[in-house]
Amino acid sequence: MVYLAIALAAVAALCALDLLLTLAVLRRLRDRPAGPALTEEGGIAVGEAVGAFATRCTEGAPLTEKDLGDGAVVSFFSPGCSPCRRKLPVFVERAAALQGHRQVIAVVVTASGGPDEEAEAHAMTAQLAAVARVVREDTEGPCTAAFAVQAFPSQFAVSAPDGASPTVAAVGDAALTTALPVGSA
Repeated sequence: MVYLAIALAAVAALCALDLLLTLAVLRRLRDRPAGPALTEEGGIAVGEAVGAFATRCTEGAPLTEKDLGDGAVVSFFSPGCSPCRRKLPVFVERAAALQGHRQVIAVVVTASGGPDEEAEAHAMTAQLAAVARVVREDTEGPCTAAFAVQAFPSQFAVSAPDGASPTVAAVGDAALTTALPVGSA
């Protein structure tokens, strides 16, 4: 009976400690500065401003957030990502239909840079180059940071009426299907 009382007291002490630690974590999370709102897809949410960035497309042309026209579509893919492999052909088909009507930008994000990943990144880039301006960067690249991308594939439709700062108008599959004004091609 004594052992049961000791065990019960130990469990009660552990539960109390767990409760105190959980409350401390919640307090720290509440006091954290707010960053951009993120979507379930792992990037900035609809209505949030696109962060500043400056990069170059694979053909050498510069690209900044100011170059994103109203209705632009920006998609992020990563080699080694099975959902990216499944969605890439669908994206290419839909982006081909948008050519001349909306600006399409594809970002191929590589993590480790191993030979297999590099070969797949090259194949993705070749497929995407037929329908989009392509940017290649690592996981901490400027475009990835500007859209706060944390999951792949991610897609964003951008709204930038009359040269205003670009904001996200749609995310996920809706980015390619949402009726947005015609942007610069």
